[in-house]
Parts: sequence; structure tokens; C-alpha cells
Amino acid sequence: MKFTSVLAFFLATLTASATPLYKRQNVTSGGGTVPVIITGGPAVSGSQSNVTTTTLFNSTSTLNITQLYQIATQVNQTLQSESSSGIIIVTNWRSIETLSFFCSIVFNTSKTIVITENFLWGVPILSSSDAEGRGTLVAGRDKVVYSGVFPPYTVPVGVLSGQKNVQWFFDACEPTLIASNSTIRTQYSNFTSAQISSNASSGTNTSSSSSSPLVPIIYEEGYSQSLIQSLSSSIQGLVVVSSGTSHNSTVASWTSVDFPVVYASDGSSGHDGSGIGFISNTSIPQGAISAGYLSPIQAQTLLSIAIHNQVTSSSELQQIFPVSQQ
Repeated sequence: MKFTSVLAFFLATLTASATPLYKRQNVTSGGGTVPVIITGGPAVSGSQSNVTTTTLFNSTSTLNITQLYQIATQVNQTLQSESSSGIIIVTNWRSIETLSFFCSIVFNTSKTIVITENFLWGVPILSSSDAEGRGTLVAGRDKVVYSGVFPPYTVPVGVLSGQKNVQWFFDACEPTLIASNSTIRTQYSNFTSAQISSNASSGTNTSSSSSSPLVPIIYEEGYSQSLIQSLSSSIQGLVVVSSGTSHNSTVASWTSVDFPVVYASDGSSGHDGSGIGFISNTSIPQGAISAGYLSPIQAQTLLSIAIHNQVTSSSELQQIFPVSQQ
């Protein structure tokens, strides 16, 4: 069978010290300077006098875990400012899903974090006092505002009405996965701390380091025993895109491998190639973990964050994926 590799994350070499990320704080949004972090996408026009920009890199490919934690450090510094009501992060379209979900998990804050391909789409959202307490938001090119917890462009929470205002569809609330009483927030608060290697902190990309843990994504149809044997010595986790129900599975059990395996549904049956799927515990082989409604990329991101924080046991991982909340 043909093996298809979708994405791979490389975790940075970690130091012993942890840098705490911004914790929850209620603030009032308003006018003033708009902080923008550039990680890819179009540059900010120099004519925008009320915009302050920080360019970390100009990536055209999917951001890796080292780069994500570099962004987290910069976001943390900005959100700690008393005058900051939030931040806009500009990235390339390939990184929208990874970055928005990463920020949703790592930042426990009511301040507004907007992920977008163009900072102009994010300014009205950041300026809205009703944007607070909704988690990370994605500003789409269709003028619709989406939740960053779900696959991109699937769960709208508002729409831009004109160039300066946002019409919100409902009152501010957090998705269950990252709510203040969620398992991730109450039992795994260390997820909101970043451990970054000296190379990553200095801006050096260490994602190619042979010692960095790796969490690839494969399609179940591409599974073979020889493939897993060849990967087992170099990966620390695996995400498998499910082919369907359990009786169609090409593998009977994952109990013999020494790394966590998460099964996810791609949910891409929508007319525009996007959508939300769901995979239950009864639809996966023994020894695997269900990603619930998370997409393969989101499952990869959450598993990478967990491994980054030394959360690797099956029992612990089952608690943080949304299927456990049924």
C-alpha cells in the first residue's frame, strides 16, 4: 500500500528551565497601538502608524514546533503589557490550522489572539471589546471570524460588518476543550509553560536535529509492518488518519509499540474541502487513542505539546483529547 506522509513536527531540544506563558487576566479592549507578529504572509504596510510589528520569520511552509514556541515567547511578552488588549499573528495559509490550535491550547488568557493571513482582517476583531473570552480566533478572507479550536473555517463565531465592526453570533464563551474547568486547564496547566532550547530562543531553527522528537501523520491505508518498524526508532508519537470504522482497520492492535498512537478523522468531505469529523473509541484498534473531533493536524499539534511536556502515557493522553468528555 502507498504510504502518504502529511506533516511532521520536530520538537526543540529542551532546557531544564521553563518560561511561564501569560495567564488569564480580564482587560478592556479599545483603541491604541495594534501589536502584530509576522511569521509569514504579506508584510504590513508602512502607512499604518498605529501598528507595531515584530517579524520573527517569513515562512511559506507549515510552522514546526520550534517555531511555534518561538512565537509563544514573543506573544507572552506582548500580552504581559498592561496596555495590550491582545495581538494579531500573521502567518501563511498552510500554518493557520496549526498555529490557531497551538495558541488555543498554550495560552490561557481572555485577551484576544487573532490568527490571520492579512493583519487588516484582524484589526476590527482586536478592536472589539466583545472579542475577549472566546479563545484564539481566526480571521478569514471571507470576512468571517472562526474559532481557533476547531478545524479552520468550520465553526464561525462572527462576521465583519463593514471595515471596523464585528457582528458576533453569540455571547463570548470558551470551547469546552479549553474552558477554565477543562481537563487541560485544571490537570495539565504545565501546557501553558514553554521550554525552549537556547538555539530556539536565539532564533536558530533546530527542527532538523536528529535528537528532536518526531510526530508524523500517516494514512491508515498506507500502514505496513515494515513501515512502522522503520519509523519506531526515530519517532515519539504517531497520528493515523482513519480509513473508517474499526472492521476496516488495517491494523489490529498498537499495544506492542512504545510510542503513543492517535487516530483522527480528516473530516474533509465538505464542499470546500473542510469539515469536522469524529472518531470514537470503538472505531480504533486496541492500544490507540481517539482524537475525537480534532483533525489530524490538530491531533498532531496536541500530541506534540503533550510530548513536549512529558505527557506520554495512554491514560494521560486519553484525558486531554475531546473524546474523553463524552
